Amino acid sequence: MSAIEPMPVKCLRLISLLKPEQRDHHMQRALDLLQFEKCDISSISRERGVATTVDHVSCQDFAMLQSELQVLPDALPNLLLLSVALLGENVSAALAALREAFQERYIPIVIVGEESDAAQIGNAMESGANDFVMLPTDPKLIKSKLQAQLKVGSMHAIMSQQHREISNNHQHILREQQMAKEVFNKVAHDSAELANVRHWLSPIAVFNGDILLATPTPSGSLLVLMGDFTGHGLGAAIGTIPLASTFYGMASKGFAMYDIITELNSKLHALLPTGVFCCACVAQINFQDGVAEVWNAGLPDCYILRQNSELLEINSSALALGIMGSDAFAIESKRYNLEQGDRIYLLSDGLLETENTAGEQYGELRLQKALTSTTQNHVQAPAQSAAGLESIKQDVLEFIGEHCRADDISLVEIEMVSAEQFESFYDKTTKHKVQQPVSWSLQYEFRAESLRHQDPVPLVLHSLLEEPNLRQYSGQLFSIISELYNNALDHGLLQLSSSIKQQEQGFARYYDMRQRRLQELDSGNVRFELDYRATSDSGALTVEVIDSGPGFDYKAKQSADKGGDVLHGRGIALLRTICRKVEYQGSGNHVRVEYGW
Repeated sequence: MSAIEPMPVKCLRLISLLKPEQRDHHMQRALDLLQFEKCDISSISRERGVATTVDHVSCQDFAMLQSELQVLPDALPNLLLLSVALLGENVSAALAALREAFQERYIPIVIVGEESDAAQIGNAMESGANDFVMLPTDPKLIKSKLQAQLKVGSMHAIMSQQHREISNNHQHILREQQMAKEVFNKVAHDSAELANVRHWLSPIAVFNGDILLATPTPSGSLLVLMGDFTGHGLGAAIGTIPLASTFYGMASKGFAMYDIITELNSKLHALLPTGVFCCACVAQINFQDGVAEVWNAGLPDCYILRQNSELLEINSSALALGIMGSDAFAIESKRYNLEQGDRIYLLSDGLLETENTAGEQYGELRLQKALTSTTQNHVQAPAQSAAGLESIKQDVLEFIGEHCRADDISLVEIEMVSAEQFESFYDKTTKHKVQQPVSWSLQYEFRAESLRHQDPVPLVLHSLLEEPNLRQYSGQLFSIISELYNNALDHGLLQLSSSIKQQEQGFARYYDMRQRRLQELDSGNVRFELDYRATSDSGALTVEVIDSGPGFDYKAKQSADKGGDVLHGRGIALLRTICRKVEYQGSGNHVRVEYGW
């Protein structure tokens, strides 16, 4: 037979300050009962089958008691038994000194006295003592009182430990969220910090599911995304990093808004767990043409506020990003003509659903009233146009009062300005000085199969912008590549005539025909030939675009081209203002331009 293992022992430390007669005739029996009733003591610490020993330190006076507490600060007692007669005249001061020695530990204090000490016992209870024993009394009653206080002390110790663990876990979570926030901030850089883009982001957590992304594009327009992931905190923010990196990466390469939204949906659908998605509104503002294209998918109504206080609602027209796969995902954006001073407002549902102390939601009507009330201030003080957003923020905060919010609040204001103003708002890439002569050439050929499904402009532009010295000219290069490609595709391969645009509803009809013919395209190609040469003080980029179309009599129409829209719209005329040379070759299906500095 195996030997029986000894029962583990739990030690209870008691320190007493008692008169000799109290210690000898009344308390010792109670302490003996406390020591030998193992099961009862086990239940105090919730440890079944643990034997208990009582380490009893008896002090002769109050000074000895204080000294005992200072000698063993790491082994404070579980219980103090104090004769009220030995605490001195100032019972309150004596108990306060003991509590200070305990620091943050909770140690029950049981006062021992006789009937003649009733007044002092009352003072002790008012000064923080936990219980009292009036002698003489039955030792079993004393034991029960001591057990009750030991149980309270044990429960308090357990709760203190749990509180420390919860606090440590909370700090750990905050540190993790802060680290994640730093990573996110490096991905979602401060491109939103533009003079005509003002925002109010008020999260309820360090890291949250509301996201605002904004960046100038190579074409000189502004691309803005307001997103709201389901949930709050880190769980809601898991999709923000892939969303931001994809958004900025594609926007910087000149991808169209349609392509960016499609890729964002595909990526989130593949990455996010079931039940997590992103309601979003994407707006692209073309400051040159005064046009905004807006796509709302699941966010509350967004608004365009005219200078005359007219308020246009932009309703949601699609499911949120990440819910459906690419096959079932459709994009239907809306286009709006804008004038300088008009403003676009994008918002998350947290703003509308925030409540005041009476439980009322802020709601759409209050927001619409706040929006229209800003117009007069904006007209009277255009130099202080930020007051528009600030006045809405102030209105919301006054409505909320001191009420605790249950959701993140996000609001962004985008002001329509001139193209020249917008260009001055954001810093250009630092100019790169060529240290050694550079010379290279590239050639791309895009065939019908690719042209039906892929816009080659971002790929070609990305290749050019890999050259450091060309990055500062990204806007001009985008115009050159996109205009040459669109002319080759539209007029060379698809045989579209620009005269269609001059008819009533001509632009819509033109682009409908373009889309249909592009999907039917089964042959042909467009070829890019790029040649770059640069020295320390000059450089030149030659771009040649050759399509497999029949071409045209460019010599006969050369003069018409200078007139504007007759040949290929405004595109070639624009290129003549940007480039050193623009010349046709062959049958008119070969264009060569030279851009230099």
